[in-house]
Amino acid sequence: MMRFAALPCLVLAACQTTTDPADGGFFAGVSGIATGAYDDRIAAAEGDVASAQARNDALAAQIRTSETELAQLKLKILQQRDAIGGGDAATAARIDRVLNDAPGGATPDARLAALQKSIADARALSADLAKLSG
Repeated sequence: MMRFAALPCLVLAACQTTTDPADGGFFAGVSGIATGAYDDRIAAAEGDVASAQARNDALAAQIRTSETELAQLKLKILQQRDAIGGGDAATAARIDRVLNDAPGGATPDARLAALQKSIADARALSADLAKLSG
């Protein structure tokens, strides 16, 4: 008789389609455990976390590389400025603007974008200064 009492519970649990424990209920819980849906959700969430961490690590490495490149470009611009004697007022102002630029960003993506823009500006200035000295 006890075997038949459990049968309706199992049948009802099998009818449950939710795999979200937040949806609650005894039958949803039994179904999630019995079908392995909870374990699948946990594994998927852990995979998402690992992917996000890998992306964050790659982004942090790109930011460090960009910061290094920008610092090297600024040093080169200083050397070029010294070689040409500062140039005219417009050139001197452009040099000061590039050298004093401190790219920021509210997010790592925004910081990287700001760094890339600063690098592009510094490269363009360096190329112009190379023309003036040559």
